Amino acid sequence: MTVIELYGTLHRYGVDVLILALGVTLLTSLLKKTVMKSVSKKVFVFLPFGLGILIYALYSIFTRGGLCFTADAVTTLLKGGLETGCAATLYYVFYEQFLRGKFVMDPLLPLLECVPEERRQEASEAIRDAAMGDADAFQGIREQLAQYADPPLTEEELSATAELLKEFLDTL
Repeated sequence: MTVIELYGTLHRYGVDVLILALGVTLLTSLLKKTVMKSVSKKVFVFLPFGLGILIYALYSIFTRGGLCFTADAVTTLLKGGLETGCAATLYYVFYEQFLRGKFVMDPLLPLLECVPEERRQEASEAIRDAAMGDADAFQGIREQLAQYADPPLTEEELSATAELLKEFLDTL
C-alpha cells in the first residue's frame, strides 16, 4: 500500500472509524469462536455491519454527549456505522489473506459463507463476472447468488446479501 492509498483510506473512513472497525473485527471474531459457535454462518456476513452501527452509535453518544434524532444525525450515524462494518470486513479479508495461513486471494470468499466451500471460488468468479458484465449489477449478482447458495436463501436474505456484495465490489 502506497502512502497515497493509505491517505485515501484514512480520508475516506477517518481514523475513528478505522479504530472502531478494528474493535468490531475483534468482537466479531470473538463471538464467532465462543457464543455464536452454533449460529448459521449467514449471520456472520451481516454481523460486522450490525455491530458497526451499534458501536458507532455508542461512540457517538460518548463523543457528542448523546444522540440527536434529526434526519441528518441519523443519516450520519448509519453512514458511520456502515463504514465501520465495511472497514471491519476489509480487516477480516486482510486477516484471511495474509495472516491466517490460508492465503485466500479472493476478497469475496469470506462473504460467501452461504455457498458450500467447494463451490465458493466458482461462485465468486460468477458473481464478479455478473457485476462487471451486467448493466444491472444487483440483479446479476442476485441471480448468481441464488444459483450457488445452499441451503437456498429467502428473498429477503438474497436481496440483502446481493446488495452487500454489490456495495463491497463497488468499494473494491
